[in-house]
Amino acid sequence: MALREKRYQVFISSTFEDLKEERRAVQDAVISTGDFPVQMESFPAADEDQFEFIKSLIDVCDYYVLIVAGRYGTVAADGMSYTEKEYRYAVSQNVPILVMLHGDRGSIAMDKSENTNEGKERLELFIREVSTGRLRKNWKTVDELKLAVREALDHARATKPRVGWVRGDQAASRETLEELNEVRKENAKFRDALGEYDIDLPLPDLPAPDEMLEIDLLPNTTSSGYGSCVTIKLSWIGIFPLFKHNLVWSLSDWDDEISYYIEDSKSCVKIGSALAEEVSNVDTENRFKIGMNALGKLQSYFVECGLMHPVGEEQPFTERAKRFARRQMVTNDISAKFEIVSGAVEVREQFSNSDLDDEIPF
Repeated sequence: MALREKRYQVFISSTFEDLKEERRAVQDAVISTGDFPVQMESFPAADEDQFEFIKSLIDVCDYYVLIVAGRYGTVAADGMSYTEKEYRYAVSQNVPILVMLHGDRGSIAMDKSENTNEGKERLELFIREVSTGRLRKNWKTVDELKLAVREALDHARATKPRVGWVRGDQAASRETLEELNEVRKENAKFRDALGEYDIDLPLPDLPAPDEMLEIDLLPNTTSSGYGSCVTIKLSWIGIFPLFKHNLVWSLSDWDDEISYYIEDSKSCVKIGSALAEEVSNVDTENRFKIGMNALGKLQSYFVECGLMHPVGEEQPFTERAKRFARRQMVTNDISAKFEIVSGAVEVREQFSNSDLDDEIPF
């Protein structure tokens, strides 16, 4: 995982007794992304005094993950569950909310489900409310839940950036901030004296479609093997059909707005493996990947030349792009446009324990 300078606090909310395993899994998922989970494992009892403390924690959190399964939760004196009270408070504080909704509540065990009609009705109403205008993902297993949380956090960081935290040695000092503020004041005086004006910054030209670029294909380890290190040369436009076919993207409905987002890690593997296969006669599925920087550079080029929509639109590719990719596939030999600069496409098997034992002389 690439290191990020900024870290985020993520509040994990759910009913408690029925979702202990799931809460631990979400905690692990948050930690794996480099962020900080915040949850009330040390205070499982629900009461008003505790809720006041919870509100103070939500105030300093950047994102709020709500896990909903088969229970509505312990009800407070006002008739609302503490889980729903947490959710409503997060909404009132404009904390981005990521809803993780169980996708098959009929399969949940009886002892982890509401056993009264009133409880079931309250749960249904709560689910209906949290499912409207929120980033929502369904899950059925703990592993699916962990993946859903990671993907939702990736999307939230990209589309709903928050204040977050940075290391003290990376933050600007108070003296530096004061100096910058003085400079800002001086600039304001000059603007008042000279009047407002715009600076016309010329945009750099895009590379020509047939301009060649080099891309490194990196090993991606799977349960059965991994690829080699290879550098290939190809044109910007020559890569587009494979890029379009192998880009992994999903839709979100944040705040009732449908928009696409790119699943970066999966896309890097799919595109890298497809490129490796084009320059070899080897089955390279999931054995290679390209770097995140290469993915971002390709995406930026295709957006600027009009083949892709920016992130936030309802789909990534324009109608012109879809037709262009089809024409490219029909009229051109894509692999003929690719050249290996260094290395060779090889797929290697994973070492077994017995292989390792043979190599160790003691």
